[in-house]
Amino acid sequence: MKLNIKLQNVFLEMVCFLYIILFTYAAISKLIDFENFQTQLGQSPLLSAYAASISFLVIFAELGLVVALSLRVSRIKALYLSVGLMTVFTTYIILILNFSSFIPCSCGGILEKLGWNEHLIFNLFFIFIGSCSLLLHQYDKKGIISLLLIVVSSVLFVVFLFLSSEDTMKKQNPFIRRFTPNVASRTLTKNLNNYGFYFAGHSKGNIYLGNTISPLTIIEFDSTLQHKKQYSIQLTPDTLPFRAVKTKILGAHFFLYDGSIPIIYRGLVSDWKATIWVTKKPYFTTLQPIDSTLCVFRGQQLGTYENILGTIALDDSLKIRKQKHLLQKQIDGIFDTDGTLTYSEGLKKIVYTYFYRNQFIVADTALQLVHHVTTIDTTTRAKLKVVRVKKSGDSKLAAPPYTVNLRSAAFNELLFNQSGLRGRYESKKNWDHASIIDVYDITNKIYLSSIKRNYK
Repeated sequence: MKLNIKLQNVFLEMVCFLYIILFTYAAISKLIDFENFQTQLGQSPLLSAYAASISFLVIFAELGLVVALSLRVSRIKALYLSVGLMTVFTTYIILILNFSSFIPCSCGGILEKLGWNEHLIFNLFFIFIGSCSLLLHQYDKKGIISLLLIVVSSVLFVVFLFLSSEDTMKKQNPFIRRFTPNVASRTLTKNLNNYGFYFAGHSKGNIYLGNTISPLTIIEFDSTLQHKKQYSIQLTPDTLPFRAVKTKILGAHFFLYDGSIPIIYRGLVSDWKATIWVTKKPYFTTLQPIDSTLCVFRGQQLGTYENILGTIALDDSLKIRKQKHLLQKQIDGIFDTDGTLTYSEGLKKIVYTYFYRNQFIVADTALQLVHHVTTIDTTTRAKLKVVRVKKSGDSKLAAPPYTVNLRSAAFNELLFNQSGLRGRYESKKNWDHASIIDVYDITNKIYLSSIKRNYK
């Protein structure tokens, strides 16, 4: 049954009026809190790569439709576009609810108080009344096809943005982080009352801490942090002139080293007694045990003093292998290749993360390069001012370094990297009270997400 023309026009004007109110309110809310709106879009799991352009486009579209819906000459075309815009918003919500690891919000005002399911129903209502109004105005083949084209085009547009944004964020990230809420939480704490502790390793569910102030002391906690034991490492011999001793624990063994002295002690955590495992060579600056008979180290090339990676293996005989081409020189080969050395036991891969550039390298235990991985920041070249002291011949930094990656740790196929740089759409206030950890898939060479841990 057809409604008469007068009722159709009244219904059309009512629907346009509701759309005008909705878009006016939505646009003004976004403009009032534009920084927050843009930040939330930037952290959206679907549209992160296009946050800057979309934040402006949405507001201009809403305000433009308000004007067009107010003019009788453009009202019908504007209503088609309004239904299309609401379809865009609705498709975005459906993708968020079904294909996102977390659910953000980028609305403003009272709409921000709605849950996602309520928001979906709200949007569907506006699509329904807008479609009904258009079909009552032009219920023929042309009107139906036009409406279907608008709806389908809107859906495909959002799907395209989603797929292309995913590819950009994972492979060509423009330094936009995706913070996953509630993925990490502080469950247990223990006040150590000392700033000299460092994480030495774990074994059989126990956590071990070393101490730079008392280098031969090891503290053991169980997984609940309730039970604490203290051990003293016994060295044979114990007269070597160490400067800065570090201990690394791997399974049933522990390794004690300095690096300024080319000697490595090895012992068992069952009795904490250590004897010399490797002596006389090589000198190194950092060491990472791989198993009970193999360690990877970072040392310096004779003559040039540039950083290199190598392995020490001692079973029946001592085998030292060096690979001077893994670390890529940009400035001096010393400061510019400084970084964190870690090992993924699950992947059986060595991971080295540069401090001053957006890259980490992955190599096998034979020191063969597997691949380079680019981190999400944009610092491709180390920003360092290196000077050489004529009198001593030493190289020194003449200005504070621009640190990209602070420290990292590998677990199976994941690399957890604490970043030193603030990304796009991130407020300085949050950075002053939190540390940011970016998570990468080592095997697939992609960025996954970021974790924000507040200091308190």
